Amino acid sequence: MTHRSPIHPPAGHTATTSPSATAPRGHGDYCEAGLARLLEQHDLNSFDALWQVAAHDVDAPNRERGGVSTVSLLTLEDEDGNSHRLYLKRQTNHLGRSLARPLGEPTFSREWRAIRHYHALGIPAVDAGWYGERRAGREWRAILITFDLAGRDDLDHWHERWAELDAGMRSQVITASARLVREIHQAGLMHGCLFPKHLFLSRPPSESPDSTWQMDAVIIDLEKTRRFVLRRHECLRDLYVLWRRLKGWQHDEWRQFLAVYRDADAQSAEVSQWLKELEARAARKRR
Repeated sequence: MTHRSPIHPPAGHTATTSPSATAPRGHGDYCEAGLARLLEQHDLNSFDALWQVAAHDVDAPNRERGGVSTVSLLTLEDEDGNSHRLYLKRQTNHLGRSLARPLGEPTFSREWRAIRHYHALGIPAVDAGWYGERRAGREWRAILITFDLAGRDDLDHWHERWAELDAGMRSQVITASARLVREIHQAGLMHGCLFPKHLFLSRPPSESPDSTWQMDAVIIDLEKTRRFVLRRHECLRDLYVLWRRLKGWQHDEWRQFLAVYRDADAQSAEVSQWLKELEARAARKRR
């Protein structure tokens, strides 16, 4: 038995909408066609079925915003016996406001739009295959399904093993992470929750990678992403979230990160200034 994510459709694919889907404000359920077939095989291609299915929680419930939001791992086999890992995200009354829906909406709705926006911009981001929401009495429920990032480990994983990595692999991790953050910020977007666990980096080939292999990164958890208002300030806010959690990185390694992020020489005045501002922010937080 092999593990793999459902095959993603080519650009320009169409989503399927359940005939019974009547979400608030006329929002129909979105389901990627390949995933729809898999869910149908398990009688799960409906909001109610996905809401009720038992699945293993992978994190503690988020009880902010007066509601609750959970993430569970759902593993399903297809007709050929291949196992597919899906992340089933369910929430109740976990709401936020946006320009699109100023009276409020599930935060998964924001994340769903952000995922589509990132993909439209060509920024490597997690892919989503299902979104829907319902009103049930006083409860506002939402479901978002994202695909497993097979062959990748988050930046926390690499950071925990930092002392074991050789200089070449450390450089790969730093470079791939910095390139991804640069892409997000160059698009005029702040991630808003840039923890190392939200950057997923590709594993090297099982055999020793050759000199042409390059690690790449994908971003997840986009429900807090937004456009910049004060660009430099918000760039620094994102970077500082990484800074205070990647304590194993040395000064020179942060210079390398910022050099890639700014596309500048590691010893340049520009990189030195960004480093100085991060250090100053850290000093203020310690007071």
